[in-house]
Amino acid sequence: MSFSYLPFVAPGAAEGYPSATAGTHLPAQEQLESGHAALRRAALSLEHDVEPTIDLTGPARAIERAFVALYDAFDGRADRLASARAAMAEIDSAAAPIGEAAALDAGFAPVAALLQHARGCLERAEARLAAAPAAAQGGAQPRPTLLASLDRPRLHAVPRRSLSPALKVPEPPPAELCAKPPPPIAPPTTFEELKAAVAALKKQAPAPGALPGEGDPRPLPARGGGAGPAREPPPGFAKQIGAAIDDLAFLRGRARECLEDVALSGMQRAPLLGDPFRGALVLERRMLAAIDVIAAIGEPAIEHVPRLVADAPVKDPSLAFASAMVLGCVAGRDALAAAELALLRSDRDRAFIEQVGAAWKLAPHDLLPLALRGLLRDPAPLIRAMAIDVLAYRGLATEDELVAAALDEAPVAARALHHLGWAPSARLPELIQRALASPDAELREAAWTAMALSDHPHASLALRAALDDPEGGDAAALLLGVAGDEGDARHLAARALEAPRRGLIFAVGFAGAASSVPLLIDLLERGGDEAAQRAAAYALERITGAGLWEEVAVKDEEIFVADPPEPDVGEPRELKLAQLVSDARDLPAEPAPEVVEQPTVDAARWRAFWRERCQGWDLGGRYRRGLPYTPEVVLDELDAGPVTPAERRHLQRELIVRTGHVVRFDPHDLVVVQEEAIRAWRPIAARASGAPGRWTRPRRRAA
Repeated sequence: MSFSYLPFVAPGAAEGYPSATAGTHLPAQEQLESGHAALRRAALSLEHDVEPTIDLTGPARAIERAFVALYDAFDGRADRLASARAAMAEIDSAAAPIGEAAALDAGFAPVAALLQHARGCLERAEARLAAAPAAAQGGAQPRPTLLASLDRPRLHAVPRRSLSPALKVPEPPPAELCAKPPPPIAPPTTFEELKAAVAALKKQAPAPGALPGEGDPRPLPARGGGAGPAREPPPGFAKQIGAAIDDLAFLRGRARECLEDVALSGMQRAPLLGDPFRGALVLERRMLAAIDVIAAIGEPAIEHVPRLVADAPVKDPSLAFASAMVLGCVAGRDALAAAELALLRSDRDRAFIEQVGAAWKLAPHDLLPLALRGLLRDPAPLIRAMAIDVLAYRGLATEDELVAAALDEAPVAARALHHLGWAPSARLPELIQRALASPDAELREAAWTAMALSDHPHASLALRAALDDPEGGDAAALLLGVAGDEGDARHLAARALEAPRRGLIFAVGFAGAASSVPLLIDLLERGGDEAAQRAAAYALERITGAGLWEEVAVKDEEIFVADPPEPDVGEPRELKLAQLVSDARDLPAEPAPEVVEQPTVDAARWRAFWRERCQGWDLGGRYRRGLPYTPEVVLDELDAGPVTPAERRHLQRELIVRTGHVVRFDPHDLVVVQEEAIRAWRPIAARASGAPGRWTRPRRRAA
């Protein structure tokens, strides 16, 4: 089996754009990264894992300064050797109070150990930097002119200071204000002395409303009878215009708008059913233009992006994608670290983690492999799963890393097995057998996928046995339809007729047996479950390409969430605008319902089409979109067919199974990258299309 991985956008790949860390001494870089990972774990532990029995603000500020010095050493914004030493000094200043606290509270001991480990890594980096050539120790390098992105993201090298992470630790309580004790008064012995003592105490007493220790008394509140505060004038009638915002506030506001634009464009990139994937190019260009604006603004915008994520009231996955995408287009280890810190502060929210990974699959940052391999050692399995998924997606994961991940916990192993199926390893059969015995449905589905893609000798038997799996039966049916032979296609059709369900019928359409068309029409005539009928119509359309589409009204509840009822507070209801401005005899009509195009579920129309247009079909053959099945037909469907992104992923698997070759493709890619992959598939699919209408496939073994 041959492999053809398309290159990703890398710093320096476009018009000689240099890497921001090209001069960093590699062994020192590895030690700096190890120290950075330990320092980051110490910072997170200081934020979340210890009780504030001491004032944590001092150690927190010292760790922040250590991060800045570490990034200066990493990115060459100052002398690397001096920056590494400055980071060690800041770690020492943070470790001293932490060590004292650890003697009293055992919860501080892990933080102290992590700080010690970080310092040890920096000591080794210092030794390597001291022995490195002068070019590796120099300060900031000249940066090239910023260039606009052209359908691909660029890595922007922006002259700026290193980003400083803001650690959130409890602030110490303010000092209590206490009045000074009055001077002692001699005990009175006569009434005259008593009166004099009382007068002296009244004179020394603070004025009413004043805090203890304040020099000036606080005015007492009004007791009524006053005019009260002046009422604000209505909008548009203010006597005075508010003060203008400063330049920094304006630039930060512009950065926030651009970040929201990136979030919006990123979430809308996936096309709906029937929309061509190339239509997303407009959204991608808008997203890249917003990133370019942030890079052009420079330091005020770049440093504000992590703050917007940290101050968000909820963990917003779209904001996670936007921040990771923007920071992944800014050169420097500190920019990527800001996105990592937001990821690690996300309370292991799955949607947040997935969207960070989605951004890093597209971002051009040159230090992503280094950062992702660091995240492979994170204690959270969801983060490790994301890291190995992004590494393998970009073609950067080694076979050893994939095998090690496949032996990890279920979420990590599932991601690794999906990618190992594309490039089978000698250990794949053993890993598949281990996964099939797992109680985790996601891991079993990954094992079935790896079996189908690697031509495992027992793939058909395993997939047939899994059709009744309550959690993964539909996934197994689809894989059987994609990778099976004629017997598997007939088995799927018989099972769908016997016990129809949506996922099973959907798989019959991918199998494409001409003999299954009358059975699918019979399912439509039976009536019953609406979802099963709609699945049968889509399966018939995939096999025949009849084009029997119809407009179907979508129910409101499928589009909108009902508004909560307004509470009755005893006030008259406000009339709608249409009732206020329209004549009662000519009120506007109700809005037209939303409609979508779907294949018809009218069995009579399908049977008429079958009798009139499909009489010459080979009932033992395989068809796709009305044509005898070939990989070229599959590629045409992948390129321009009315399919969803999920269906395009299944079509990519079909091409791998039926050609024996791999061209890296995913509908999540940018449009220009998808087009390159489709062009690379063309000659491969043409060579494999010599037997139209057959279930032939190249013989490939898992080992």
